[in-house]
Amino acid sequence: MTKINKIFIWSPFTSKVGTVYNVINFTENLIKFSKKKFDITFINSFGEWNVYKNDLAKKNFRFVNFLNSIFFLNWKKNGFFRSRLSYIIIFFTSLIPLFNLLKKEKPQYLFCYLITSLPLILFFLFNFNTKLILSIAGQPKLNFLRVFLWKKISKKINYIICPSNELKQKLIELDVFDKKKIVVIQDAHLSVKRVNFLKSKELKDNFFKDSKVIISIGRLTKQKNFTFLIKNFSLIHKKYNNYKLAIIGDGEEKESLLKLIKQLDLEEVIKIIEYKINIYNYLKASYCYISTSDWEGSSLAMIDAAAVGLPIICSDCPTGRKEFIGNDERGYLFMQNNSDDFLNKFDKMINEDFTKLFRKLVCAKKEVKKFTSFSHFLGIKRLLQENQVK
Repeated sequence: MTKINKIFIWSPFTSKVGTVYNVINFTENLIKFSKKKFDITFINSFGEWNVYKNDLAKKNFRFVNFLNSIFFLNWKKNGFFRSRLSYIIIFFTSLIPLFNLLKKEKPQYLFCYLITSLPLILFFLFNFNTKLILSIAGQPKLNFLRVFLWKKISKKINYIICPSNELKQKLIELDVFDKKKIVVIQDAHLSVKRVNFLKSKELKDNFFKDSKVIISIGRLTKQKNFTFLIKNFSLIHKKYNNYKLAIIGDGEEKESLLKLIKQLDLEEVIKIIEYKINIYNYLKASYCYISTSDWEGSSLAMIDAAAVGLPIICSDCPTGRKEFIGNDERGYLFMQNNSDDFLNKFDKMINEDFTKLFRKLVCAKKEVKKFTSFSHFLGIKRLLQENQVK
């Protein structure tokens, strides 16, 4: 009789961050590519997974629901105070249900993403017959509580997954985890077939016609640093008036960004577009991709842009983009929050010799292969095999 391996996913989210799609791709790929049998359950802590529930249920994924509150589900969770209060509510309403679930179901694995403090504390306090795999992306804020918790729980964590060698090295330098437990597995992001299909869809947006459009994609939050981008685009526009800027995303800073655009009298040349499921036709219609983030993981939007074949300009923030761009072999890095360097790199890109620019685009497309769904599956497969899941 074939053994069925039980995997639980803990990934509560208060906004649609890239990690959500990475988790969905990871679970779908595990079923699609593996010869082993898996029973995968999403822990729906407060209804955040409801929007994906019907589609995932058709693929035989299960859901366990904790807090059933329409009020909390619809309550706005953006902003510093509201987001922190949301985390506290999620923690205390999920504490006992998660404990009971792990004791009753005894899954072979619990994969933890995003708000990870609750499962870590439970595994610190109690023994479960479950292997714990922690995903760390981006640049985690290393406050005293987090480092203390990591030190206490480190022996009970079977693996830490991170998306870049740079982040792995930073985690090793903390001297908290056994370095043998830290593995680099790039995000399960791209299906080349899907990218080619979606980018071929006609884009019906006149903003992209008859102009060179710079595009940036991400949540409208402080992390993404769109204020820096808008202010510096105003300088680009004074020098090159045939460029426009499109920002795709939603978030807490939308109103303040729109106000800034109005103050700079750039309403005709900067457009904020609500997040789209298909961003590839927007990317295909654009001239280049720019990201000015203060911190990032692998930057999935950057990977998307490279897959479509756009020139890329990114801040050199930690902890994965420098690894992707290299020493300007696959794009252009500028010093974080440095306007002069940013504008110099933009000038360099638009005046770059075609052969050199083309070489960057080709190298970037080759690097993108590390972020395909199948590459991610192979990394997870090796991890599970090392833990003797049969």
